[in-house]
Amino acid sequence: MVAENSTPHLHSAVEPKQTFRRALDMAARAAMPSLFIMFSAILLSAPFGIPGQAQLQFGIAMCTVWFWAYSRPRSMPALAVFLCGLVVEIFSFGPPGTVLLSLLVIYGVSHHWRYGLSRLGFIAGWLIFSILVVLASFFQWALVCLHAVALLSPIPGLFQAALTIGIYPSLTALFVWGRRTFANPDQA
Repeated sequence: MVAENSTPHLHSAVEPKQTFRRALDMAARAAMPSLFIMFSAILLSAPFGIPGQAQLQFGIAMCTVWFWAYSRPRSMPALAVFLCGLVVEIFSFGPPGTVLLSLLVIYGVSHHWRYGLSRLGFIAGWLIFSILVVLASFFQWALVCLHAVALLSPIPGLFQAALTIGIYPSLTALFVWGRRTFANPDQA
């Protein structure tokens, strides 16, 4: 008869020991998407003279929140989206509150539909994202018109939507790579 305690526990050898350093590493990896949004917002607020620089702030934030909210929700919680939205608002040039509200709405849709979105192909997910971006850009344009008490040209809003939709595939490729490597909080 074999004693129960004579065999070593296999689970203790497989799981990494939870130390303060490990917990800090996991937190840093989980915060990568939020840090990316904040760093991009601060960097793009500098006067580089890049055409579409202000619209790029919006686009990077929207793409990042959309991707991470459905692919790894632990890395993009609602509080992080709110804080990222505040940072983008501080460094953006649009009407106050519109980017923050747009980020929270796109987070809500992406997070709520994450199981269905993860089963869809890239093109279908990109199409749904594109529709939401057009609606968010239209919302911003309507608020600017309301604030100016005039009917302004919708061209900047359409440019913002087109730029955001256009950068989504490139950012998705970057995020998929990052999800497998440095931004994986479960990586030992």
